[in-house]
Amino acid sequence: MCTICSLTIEFAVEHPQALAVAVATRQAIETGLLPEFDPNREMDMAQSRHHATVLLTTMQQRLETVLPASRLMRLPSFYVLMIESRTWGYFHPTSGGFDPRANPSPPRIVADENNLRDAIVVLSQAAAEEITPGRLPFEQALETGVAVIDAPDGEAALIHAALAMAYPVDQFSDFVCTEVA
Repeated sequence: MCTICSLTIEFAVEHPQALAVAVATRQAIETGLLPEFDPNREMDMAQSRHHATVLLTTMQQRLETVLPASRLMRLPSFYVLMIESRTWGYFHPTSGGFDPRANPSPPRIVADENNLRDAIVVLSQAAAEEITPGRLPFEQALETGVAVIDAPDGEAALIHAALAMAYPVDQFSDFVCTEVA
């Protein structure tokens, strides 16, 4: 499902890094980097997807706020996969922000005959819940494996730099995240 676009698209696509991100997320919970899941918080798949949508929208808005238009325009279009709910977001930059009317095809996980593939950020919702309000810098999410950027080198570097700028190592005081229910 593309959560950033105004379309509902079901991508029957799994990403090979999803299991590694899930294992890293469990390890991060066990070491205290990420909070333990609340056992009293029951969430069905529809609620989980809605929650992922809110997180992805918050990330989109943060990138639009932090990046100057010229830098936003240099970003490649990219997908974000939230592994717990298998929710996909599609980020297609334009001069006015990310395009909410984008009509993406399912992501190309494996390079095609022309060696083309899509840029994808694989992320756990547990990590996104800590990244969006600034409790977990994006760099640390990458270092611990709770987030992975799977993209050709040049595109990966641009996405990495943008997300590291939006979610820096130092706690940002100028950004107030809307609470995610």
